[in-house]
Amino acid sequence: MVVLALIALELVCLYVLGRRLLDGLVGDAVRAGRPRRWATWTLLAPGVTLHEASHAAVATLLGGRVVRFVPFRPEPMRGGGVLLGEVRWHPSRLPVLGGPVGRALVGLAPLVLVPAVVYAAGCALVPGVALGDAPHELPAALLDRPVDVGGVLWVLVALSASIGLLPSKVDHQDLPAALALLALVAVAWLVWRGGIDAADGQRLLTDAAAPATFLAELLAPPALVATVGGLLLRR
Repeated sequence: MVVLALIALELVCLYVLGRRLLDGLVGDAVRAGRPRRWATWTLLAPGVTLHEASHAAVATLLGGRVVRFVPFRPEPMRGGGVLLGEVRWHPSRLPVLGGPVGRALVGLAPLVLVPAVVYAAGCALVPGVALGDAPHELPAALLDRPVDVGGVLWVLVALSASIGLLPSKVDHQDLPAALALLALVAVAWLVWRGGIDAADGQRLLTDAAAPATFLAELLAPPALVATVGGLLLRR
């Protein structure tokens, strides 16, 4: 239960302070001169590209068809704000994959896939860390070794990805319907099983502990960046 509370706290940091950080950086870039604007776009480009690529990858995996993929091209929007990147896609015709659950998975894909890609990149770029190791071993390995090109490159990519991974408001439009549908399925499953006893509940929590801990460690760096950046911008 502690790790689930930690994940919830990380998501709150990402959605509240992470949104403030991204909006603040983009707003400052639009108002600033060309050098600062291009510096901001350079910082954001890798993270936004990974964000949009995760949408496209999951949409394709679920049988959808991507019709427009713009990894990073800042453009002003009619209603205000800046569109950093874009993916347009047609859902699968299959009921589940193309329904609210599938569309919600595509919308929320960056929350999981972007940190996962950053982790995999760290395992490739940082010596002494391999796939399967705990994510917290990456920064520990960086501190234990002299500065090298691979480590610096990974830190820059991780920083950009931490800022750019947050799904937009449009990405969440199917989430309420998806949660309602999943809740109905869960209730139907419980009714069919005749309920769940304490032993089964404990087994479910035990089985979920390891992947939940891994997810919490993946989300820790983005949550930290969002918290520090969001609080600094508030000043």
